Amino acid sequence: MKLVVLRGNSGAGKTTTAQALLTRLGPTTLLLSQDTIRRVILKAPDRVGTPAITLIQALITWGQDQSFETIILEGILKKSVYGPMLATLKQQWGAQMLTVYFELPFEVALKRNQMKPNSFDQATLMSWWQANDLLGYEDLRFGPTVTLDEQVQLITEKLSVL
Repeated sequence: MKLVVLRGNSGAGKTTTAQALLTRLGPTTLLLSQDTIRRVILKAPDRVGTPAITLIQALITWGQDQSFETIILEGILKKSVYGPMLATLKQQWGAQMLTVYFELPFEVALKRNQMKPNSFDQATLMSWWQANDLLGYEDLRFGPTVTLDEQVQLITEKLSVL
């Protein structure tokens, strides 16, 4: 059983990569989206103490109980809010947790966001922006030149040796 955490700013490609991984890995994979959990299910603010933290942890535990081979957690997951939870997960999962950070310049993220059907305006994106929001134990870091296929291939290769 493996846990993949995909983090980075809005428009960085986390959701697209997570969906491509889900397709590649198949039905033994559980995909958890921070946006869906926090904004859609809970309608909760993204701040310290958000109930999304405990629900994410509960859903990961549920995924373990259901024997999913891989659990993917994707979202901005900013360090100031989710850092302690992610550190706890790292402690629990150890080498079975793969942490990926998407590093893009704001201008690239803005352009990508504007291609979405429900895009956010520049001021909103800037208010969410977390520059270099690294945890210190990232296994992979993707910049703007790494293609989706390359991302999925690199993550899949890392997962095969965990």
